[in-house]
Amino acid sequence: MSKCQGCGITIQTENKNALGYTTNIENQICERCFRLKNYGEYNTVSLDNKDYEQIITSIPKNALIVYVADILSLNLSNLLNFPNILLVLTKYDILPKSTKEQKIITKLKETYPSFIDIICISSLKNYHIDNLYQALNKYSNGKDIYLIGNTNSGKSTLLNKLITNYSNELKPTITVSMYPSTTLDKVEVNLNNLKLIDTPGLIDEGNYANILPPKVLKKITPKKEIKPRSCQVSGKGSILIDTLARIDYETTTQNSFVIYTAPTITSSFISEKNNTLKDLIPHKYSLTNNQDIVLPGLGFIKFTKEITVTIYTPKNIKPYQRTNLI
Repeated sequence: MSKCQGCGITIQTENKNALGYTTNIENQICERCFRLKNYGEYNTVSLDNKDYEQIITSIPKNALIVYVADILSLNLSNLLNFPNILLVLTKYDILPKSTKEQKIITKLKETYPSFIDIICISSLKNYHIDNLYQALNKYSNGKDIYLIGNTNSGKSTLLNKLITNYSNELKPTITVSMYPSTTLDKVEVNLNNLKLIDTPGLIDEGNYANILPPKVLKKITPKKEIKPRSCQVSGKGSILIDTLARIDYETTTQNSFVIYTAPTITSSFISEKNNTLKDLIPHKYSLTNNQDIVLPGLGFIKFTKEITVTIYTPKNIKPYQRTNLI
């Protein structure tokens, strides 16, 4: 059976309402991918992590795993049990230019020494793609290379960039978008002496991308360098992050924290007595020194001193703590 070169699903002409439908069995991409690529029309697909897990369990243990992670929503708490994992941090170009790349890599290597290597990239800016290509050749040893990670982490965009840079015969046909579950099954690419396999993303069930309409999702997805917003605070108060989150803070000393989100997202101080967004779900944190709160799909907040905060988010959003990334 033919597979769609855009999303990996099996192509069929029988059922117009089913996945993989196309008007001509000779077509290389399905109707869903065609409409997404050419008209920006996105049809929601009901996949769950069971589909993802079935694919992951079929991967040979000796394969090279390229774990692709969005650097803005980096969460490595659910690492896979594979011996050969190359960590690739995508979208590095959206971090402030003052960010020290080597400090991030050194910190992650200290925390996760089992990675065989860590590389920061930007597929959009072609940043360190050569370094990654060299690493793929170095570590694969003739084995298959699987790209895995959360939805919207940049796996398919990266594979298209590798095809563009290093193949005179292949075209970058894999469907990419900001929407979850764009890739539906494995997509195999033979690139020179490398066999690369793109996989559907693990659905991050606590992510804003899963609950927002396309217009709002487009707004919160960073396309340019983030401009951090420093908030000097004392006592009690509140800050709104657009209409998507609220931060109530309480501190006994002069304090500060920094908000990292897309430049298109506004933030503003309000009185703690103002009830705006208090109908959302509260998440309370007593933070020690040098911790972040990540709002998956939206950004993160960097704290450097002890502080108590309550963060209100929509239902099904799952913020989490981590050690400062920056």
